[in-house]
Amino acid sequence: MASEHRLTDGVSVEAIKAFFADLKREFPDTYTEMTTEDACKQLVVPRTRQDNCAYVEQLRKQSPEHVNKATVFVSHAWRYKIADVLNVLLEFADEQARKDAAQPVFFWFDLFMNNQNANVTANLPQEWWSTTFKQSIANIGHVLLVLMPWRDPVPLTRAWCLWEIFCGISNEATEVSIRLPKSEELELVLAIADDYEAVTDTLVRVQAQRADAFNPHDKHMIFTAIESWAGGFSAVNQAVKDKLRAWCLQKAVGAVEAMRARGEDSTDAFAGLCGQVGTVLSQFGEHNKAIAYYETALAIRLRTEGEKGRNAAALYGNLGNAYGDKGDFDKAIELCKKALAIKVETLGEKHSSTAVTYNNLGNAYRNKGEYDKAIEFYEKDLAITVEVLGEKHPSTASTYGNLGAAYHSKGDHDRAIHYYEKALAIQVETLGEKHPTTASTYNNLGAAYKNKGDYDRAIECYEKALAIKVETLGEKHPSTAQTYNNLGIAYKNKGEYDRAIAFYEKDLTITVETLGEKHPGTATSYFNIGLLHAKRGDKEQACAYIQHALDVFATTLGPHHPNTRKAKQNLQRIRGGAVTRQHTSTQHVSESQLQQQNVLAHRNLLLRFISSAVVYQAFAPQRNLLMRFLGAVAQVHAEARRPANTGSDGEDKKTETGHDCPRGCSAPARALYKDACKCPGEPLIGWLRKRGRLRAAFRTRWCALIDDRLTYSKGPSLAERGRIPLSSVLSAELVHGGEELHVAVSGRTFVFRLHARSDTSLADWCTAINSRINATT
Repeated sequence: MASEHRLTDGVSVEAIKAFFADLKREFPDTYTEMTTEDACKQLVVPRTRQDNCAYVEQLRKQSPEHVNKATVFVSHAWRYKIADVLNVLLEFADEQARKDAAQPVFFWFDLFMNNQNANVTANLPQEWWSTTFKQSIANIGHVLLVLMPWRDPVPLTRAWCLWEIFCGISNEATEVSIRLPKSEELELVLAIADDYEAVTDTLVRVQAQRADAFNPHDKHMIFTAIESWAGGFSAVNQAVKDKLRAWCLQKAVGAVEAMRARGEDSTDAFAGLCGQVGTVLSQFGEHNKAIAYYETALAIRLRTEGEKGRNAAALYGNLGNAYGDKGDFDKAIELCKKALAIKVETLGEKHSSTAVTYNNLGNAYRNKGEYDKAIEFYEKDLAITVEVLGEKHPSTASTYGNLGAAYHSKGDHDRAIHYYEKALAIQVETLGEKHPTTASTYNNLGAAYKNKGDYDRAIECYEKALAIKVETLGEKHPSTAQTYNNLGIAYKNKGEYDRAIAFYEKDLTITVETLGEKHPGTATSYFNIGLLHAKRGDKEQACAYIQHALDVFATTLGPHHPNTRKAKQNLQRIRGGAVTRQHTSTQHVSESQLQQQNVLAHRNLLLRFISSAVVYQAFAPQRNLLMRFLGAVAQVHAEARRPANTGSDGEDKKTETGHDCPRGCSAPARALYKDACKCPGEPLIGWLRKRGRLRAAFRTRWCALIDDRLTYSKGPSLAERGRIPLSSVLSAELVHGGEELHVAVSGRTFVFRLHARSDTSLADWCTAINSRINATT
């Protein structure tokens, strides 16, 4: 390691081959069983002890051409057999050499690069782990994870390896490759074909907080670095799991293509593998590809088993779920009904698998907005599930929860609460109070009570959800901070500003720790607290918080950013000083500007009508919005034909800036116009395609820009899959010629593409996000 403790140099492929040859020559009978640690103690240390240096330093003196800037960082476990590790490195280098315009590979391999005669990490400062070490891996640009054995991957239990993997995958520009020894490749493929879920369950048992290290000092330093990262252990665990799932997906697809290349694409084995891969692809949001694999498998099964065979119904059901996930609910319903008919005939009405299909039909109808039909099928599912599995079973609780969601979507909040509470009681008894699913149901209950207007009960439920999050995720987790923020909003809406401030302060403490003091998200927290102090009449505190927010906004976003201007305007308003031109001055509004305002107002009213039709499926609100839209159009067009109302100097009367009605409009028209102009602050909703973490596949998601967050889920009425607090957004911009929307937060960029059924362009989403970014309260 260089004197400044940066990871810089690497050794060539020829140097790896030479070392391997030395190992075989020195230990001909035992080298295949030697671990990396054995090779260190028995070969590297004896050769470097006299010079007290790293193996690479000797290599540099003897063969300097075999030392150069590292291009690949090797992550491995010292318990591995050294022969397996070296073979993986050579196989990887051979793959790289076959690529077009491939550059020579130089491996940063700790066995060679560190001085094995001393503890090189003992005197490193704590910040080295989260700064220099991480930056060094980014500079190398490629991490090679040597993974074995796949049934019990050693790197996932070692603190060093987990931190190395995370440092690679947390940087978008760093490539991460995963390799198994050739001896394990075939075994993994066979396991995937037999039970993909079992394979992924094995691979993703990642718990960084339980990882170990040979050196307790190293473990402490690494754990401290993990805890300092936004999200801590939870973020590291999730990032590594996502990467391993994506790698396993590549292996599964590769196995299918290999069978196809061998001419085995009409066998039952091929059908089974296609079915497994379809499920994997569906989980990754690649619904069209999943459907193609399912249909391939179904064609083979129908030919070999017939429609009443044991596999056809399952494939029809999987196809239905895939179509439902991509938003084609009519096709989903058609396929699920085919699966149901087969199951009823072959398994009987009172079978758990039949109940699952009733549940799937309920989901499809709920996503389609036909809530009564959804409830009908959920109730059939419930009757079978209770009879087969009993009342006190998690599956029964799940069905109660689905019934609650259907009634919630329908607007029947009392019935929703009834079913959510039944689900909660079972979950507490079967899963325990401190379980993520239990927390989710508490959250659903809180939402139902909130929509009903019972804010006290809503707060009670949110507080229980918070307690579970604190215990399971920790106090310093972004999700915990978001829950504090939600409670703050709830109390603010109740008018209890002191309580609201207390929760906002808790949110602020975590936000400062995870994002830093000089961050737009932190500034937003300061700004929100300042506004609440203003509402409660504490002018001095309000000015102090908003001034701090203004300083951070100006530093991080610039003096002309909307958030900076908004903070400045509110600060001036609260201080009672000069107000902005927006409130005091007037400006001339040209005829073209008036026409543009009219068009925008009409467009916004129309978008509201479309949104209402999609989300609420309620005829009265649709009719009202449509009539208001048509009325506004007729009113403004009629008034546009009237003579202009001019002043004594012959010029048009000037209007103030902001949401003011065009000149000459009647009172009803002005009301319609101003209401329409408020629309940009209302929810923006629709289908988009969202890329998974770590360059995974794009998944179809129902997105909603509501209040202070951008949320995404599998359907309009389904639970959130995730949310992006606007307070954490650093930027939102269109890239690749406008084909992708990139929403950047600290440590990650969310990537969206347009969906075929999108009613709103990516430019509209980008504009809407930027108009609200960090400016919610």
